[in-house]
Amino acid sequence: MQPVSGREKTEMLPNPTIPSIHQPHHPSPLERMAMPQKEKEHHGCLKSMADQDTFKCSPRRGAASFQSLPDFEPSLHLQHPQVHLTDDALSCSSAAAGMRKNLRTSGDQVKEALPSEGGTRLRTEETSIPKLKDELDSGDVLLGDEDEVSDDDAAVLSLPGVSPAESVPSDEELLLDQKKELKISDRSSKNEVWQTEWHKNHMAAISSEKFDSLLKMCPDFQGCKSHMAAFVLIREVLDTAGHPCEHYKVVAMGAGRLSCNKWLCYNGTMIHDCHAIVIARRALLRFLYKQLLLFFDADPKAKENCIFESSSDSHQLQLKPKITLHLYTNQCPEGAAKNFYFKGSANTWTSMKLQYHAKSLLVPVAYLDPSFWGAKVCCMSGSDKLCCWTVTGVQGALLSHFIQPLYITSMVLGGQKVLNKEVSDITNKRLGDRWEDLLPPSYKKHKIFFLCGDQVGPVVTSLQHDNLSINWCHGDKDIEVLDSTKGFIIDGSPSVSGPGFSSRLCKRALYSCFRLVAQLGGHSYLLDLPTYHSIKVEAIVYQTVKDLVKQQFLSEHAGPWNSKKLVDCFSA
Repeated sequence: MQPVSGREKTEMLPNPTIPSIHQPHHPSPLERMAMPQKEKEHHGCLKSMADQDTFKCSPRRGAASFQSLPDFEPSLHLQHPQVHLTDDALSCSSAAAGMRKNLRTSGDQVKEALPSEGGTRLRTEETSIPKLKDELDSGDVLLGDEDEVSDDDAAVLSLPGVSPAESVPSDEELLLDQKKELKISDRSSKNEVWQTEWHKNHMAAISSEKFDSLLKMCPDFQGCKSHMAAFVLIREVLDTAGHPCEHYKVVAMGAGRLSCNKWLCYNGTMIHDCHAIVIARRALLRFLYKQLLLFFDADPKAKENCIFESSSDSHQLQLKPKITLHLYTNQCPEGAAKNFYFKGSANTWTSMKLQYHAKSLLVPVAYLDPSFWGAKVCCMSGSDKLCCWTVTGVQGALLSHFIQPLYITSMVLGGQKVLNKEVSDITNKRLGDRWEDLLPPSYKKHKIFFLCGDQVGPVVTSLQHDNLSINWCHGDKDIEVLDSTKGFIIDGSPSVSGPGFSSRLCKRALYSCFRLVAQLGGHSYLLDLPTYHSIKVEAIVYQTVKDLVKQQFLSEHAGPWNSKKLVDCFSA
């Protein structure tokens, strides 16, 4: 790979080692389709402990404490959004013609809340991005290129000397004027939009269209689409007529069907698991770090477009109202969900064993020698991870220092016409009942709503693409292509950002993102922790919840959950 020089870029997660030139993105418009009306707002019930004070975390031992800055009051009111012209598609229950959103990025400086010497009050000071960038010039910042003319509808951080993008066109939007074409019916008799036939069809359509648009310049990797997953954010907004409508946006994608079969890597540079939903979830983590950078941008407009806001009853940030996370995949998750046909009686799914990917095989935990997983890469199956995420959330330990748990609202299984109920039961009911009261505040046993959707892409992966994995998140200029069996970027990948062909999604790269957010947020105590593992352990509430999940798997005779302590003990 030849070094790239003499280029500048606008990026949300700066990579001081390999800059790149941004190319404008011209997504193809989606097929316009009608959308059913949305019913009452879905609501959940949060379970809490009897003694909640036990789990209230100080900034030193629990979640990072964010302070509201006077200039940065959260100001995104979804009931009164600004509407701009676009020729992409916005998914709405009632809206007027196509719109285009123009946002300018700014904010070479970030206002930072820093603890005073006494630790009892906060002072604000402006920290320039160049200073932060200089501290990360060690070569360990394994972050990918960002798109100067991004398809994001939110502002992005800009680096000194780089002009902000003139226009940030929106992506995966479908805007229909149903008020003219359809009579507005009684919304109280309708399902939530994510419970409808329209939703599952639209999730498949926008996921397929986004994948195709990303691979337009590199069609050689199109065969990877056979195992593909995409995370989508749905935001309820108001159209120009004041009627509620749903805005769909693909924010993270992953493709792949294998995991690494090498010896364990102890420096955090190797990707272990490249199955579609797992690599898409890692891309989602990268997207969430970008959103946290928006939250700390000095430009109030950037913070307004961030998906997070301060919470009145928690140190952690929370999703803004009426924003939900959804997942599409064109393959049933590997593991118990795919092997449901072993189910006997009505409750047999509770005793299904945890399964690991080892030696390119899916092995029940009972048949896996502990000495093997202590030396070679072994990954929990996608089905087991999905079940765990129904309680812990998808954000993981590091992001739990900053944000409340983030749950998947719905999951569309492409091409699965019969397995819907079985997959839903295994994912949502496998951990059993009557233990949710042990969960701390903000955590819950969340039920994912499953739908069977359309199959997109080839059914079988070609031999040429069998070992390849693709990842992308919102704002990235190009896709990154990995060799799943090795866990590193291939020669010829459109994006190569880390030293030694390390992925922008590897542990070390996300650790660098974490440290940048911690510095911008004024949480120096997190920067003082010596290793990646110590950062994970410091998220005490999250670790307590995950330990409860592990214990519940044992109680249901599913087997032990593999620990990753050995591969997490690297430092910045």
